[in-house]
This record gives sequence, C-alpha cells and structure tokens, in this order.
Amino acid sequence: MKRLSVLLAGSALAVSANAVNWSKVSESPNGTIFSVDLNSIESSDISVIDEKPMDNITVSIRRTYPTQKNSVQKNDDKDGKTPKETKVNKDKASKDTVLHHSDQQLLISCKDASYYKRAYVDYGADNKVIKSWQSEKPILTTKDFIITTPKTIARLIVEQACKNYENDQNSV
Repeated sequence: MKRLSVLLAGSALAVSANAVNWSKVSESPNGTIFSVDLNSIESSDISVIDEKPMDNITVSIRRTYPTQKNSVQKNDDKDGKTPKETKVNKDKASKDTVLHHSDQQLLISCKDASYYKRAYVDYGADNKVIKSWQSEKPILTTKDFIITTPKTIARLIVEQACKNYENDQNSV
C-alpha cells in the first residue's frame, strides 16, 4: 500500500517534475523558500460540492528548506565505536531523514483565496523520497479548503497562482 501511495503521489506531481518553471514567491524568516511552478497552473476538473459553481485551479509548489548543519556528538567509546565511525553513521542517517525540499500539489479556489492540499512528496539529499501522501477523498466540499489569512506566505502563493492563471487566460 505504501508503494502505491508513493507512485500515486509521484504521478500527481509528475507535471512539475517534467516541465518546470519555478518562480520564487517568498522566503520565510528561517530561510525556507516557497516557489510556484508557473507551467503547472491549470484549470481543474475536480468537482467541489458548493452552493454556487466554483472554478478551481491546480498548481505545484515547492518548499526548499535551508541547509541543516550536522552536529557531531563526542563518543567516549562506551559503545566501542570511534568518534569517526559515529560521525559517518550520523551523517548517513541525517542524509536519509533531513528534508531538502517538498513538492506539493494544491487545488486552489481563487474566489475565496483558499486551497486544498492534494498531494506532496518530501525529498532528502540527492532527491531521495522520504515521505509522500495523496488525498484519498473522492468528493470535496468547500469545508475541505483552508482559507488563507492576508499577509501570509500561503496567501501570497494563492494570489500568485491565481494572478498567473488569470493572465494566461486573458492572453489566449
């Protein structure tokens, strides 16, 4: 089941992996960079139950995390390993678990600046998949969407995606 989840989440994000045009939207105080793949923005055919008809778009976003420094603990040979062996094992473990970036696919409602996270894939060093998830909800309602707060990174991402989508529609 876990393999199927990885495959499904990976396929949901395949568009962003092939034809990417990342545009930096913002950087958080801790150094995380948020980007939108301008080539992934498109109208969505996913039905959302609502009182009024609502047009939604899908977009791929990327969160790139700041490089984390490895800390080396001193080893007093209680476990029989030299300090060098401990550092090598610690570095290998951290490469497998430290996030480098996360690709996510959002379903966005430009009408009320809200979004629903459809899938994500977290990557470590060397683009190794650490964790993935894909929504299994067959039917969405507006209650499933998170309304963004003004002057937040989430709102900036939604506004950027909606603005680019609108500009693309007007240029056609």
